[in-house]
Amino acid sequence: MAKRKPSKKAKATAKPKAKAQARAKQPTAKQPTAKRPAANKPAAKRPAANKPAAKQPAAKQPAAKQPTARQPAANKPAANKPAAKQPAANKPAANKPAANKPTANQPAAKQPTAKKRASKPSPKGKPVKRTPLEVSVEAALRAPTKSRPSAESRVTATRSGRIDLGPGALALDRELGGVVADEVSAEAALDAGDLDRAIAIYSQLIETSPSPIASFLIARGRAFYRAADHVRAIADFERGLALEPHYPDLYFDKGKAELQIGLIADAETSFTHDIDLDPSPISFYNRHLARKALGNLGGALSDLDSALEGMPDEAALRVARAIMRHTADDHEGAFEDADAAATLEPHDPLHLDLCGRFALLVGRGGRAAETYGAALKLAERAGDPPNPQHLHGYALALAGLGRSGDALTFFDRAIALVTDDPSFLCNRAWTLHLQGRDADALVDLDRALTVDATYAQALRNRAAIYAAQGDRSRALADYRTLDELGHDVSAAIARLVAP
Repeated sequence: MAKRKPSKKAKATAKPKAKAQARAKQPTAKQPTAKRPAANKPAAKRPAANKPAAKQPAAKQPAAKQPTARQPAANKPAANKPAAKQPAANKPAANKPAANKPTANQPAAKQPTAKKRASKPSPKGKPVKRTPLEVSVEAALRAPTKSRPSAESRVTATRSGRIDLGPGALALDRELGGVVADEVSAEAALDAGDLDRAIAIYSQLIETSPSPIASFLIARGRAFYRAADHVRAIADFERGLALEPHYPDLYFDKGKAELQIGLIADAETSFTHDIDLDPSPISFYNRHLARKALGNLGGALSDLDSALEGMPDEAALRVARAIMRHTADDHEGAFEDADAAATLEPHDPLHLDLCGRFALLVGRGGRAAETYGAALKLAERAGDPPNPQHLHGYALALAGLGRSGDALTFFDRAIALVTDDPSFLCNRAWTLHLQGRDADALVDLDRALTVDATYAQALRNRAAIYAAQGDRSRALADYRTLDELGHDVSAAIARLVAP
């Protein structure tokens, strides 16, 4: 069967016009409906009374692109201490969504690309991984798709080459054979999540077609992607692009798969092509992930700026840029975006937590206390146990506001839930020291260093308390340990050894 080129009207229908404006909350992968092969010849003319309706193309569904994501976790701020250690985050997932992850939280193993390249191969990187906060960013960016007609309704729709026998009928014109029926079956299997069946049907259609049909290759590639077979997905996308280089969203789909197997430079190139053909906030968001993984922080920030131009009130994009700004040591900018996200969505505990952390970093104790307090109230109203990080953050904010007694109450509650976090112990110790309770403070610092003997802030705080007590030998021992760990404490050592 000869290859059918999509009409201008069909292409216009496939292009997701709304994706640049939609502010969405429901996850949907960006997947236009696969194109249908043209019939070999139209059905024979019927008498006027029975003449079928005029040919109408099946509606294509624009779906918003889905970001993949990787989320850098914000460092825990601590009183009188650099950022605290952060507990390991779950590896995220995006649909596996449409953006960067095959299953819910585990990226696919790194595999070689299926495409041969004459030039030097693109360097591989680690698959882009995401944390729970970035999963929420991705979910918030995904736009809802328009309702797709069911496979049955598409088959029974009146058009040239089909016989309309009314609702529920699955009759096709004899001259089309089973091609359309097979394609509809494959689409129905894909919609139902029966990926093995969808792949098998599309494979049969591809093998039996007289000439390559891009829509079949693209549809099978998307099925492979959903099945986490990213190498074969990329191979089908590349074959589809060779046939129809302007197929809607195909570069975007290819870029997502490339991120999954660590072909970061290739993914950046694919997202750039997608932006050139059809720019959208989600396209810029995904390219920022690739650029960030390549170490191009300036380019990644520029992409997030462009994404926010299209969706200025999208809290999830504010969160993403806050994290990028923090990575670039722009803490004021990070706080500004995190504060905007918490203001836009004041009932999201993740946004409140991030705002609180960055508020502490820039000395906004009042705002930190407000956001952590709000997060704790949300959990209380929902009947959930308090988050230890929120208790700890609230305690830090209160201590920074001079409310040491209240702060100790919340430090105690946090440590009762997490007994071996050195940052919790270290920060409570310093608050105890400020209250003149050095003996209790040293107990907490000894516990923190038992958990992590190289925890710098605990060593600094203990050395400072020893020095204040006049115990120069113990203070020197801690400072020399810091020196061996690579910290510049030469001035403190000089003061202690001076006669």
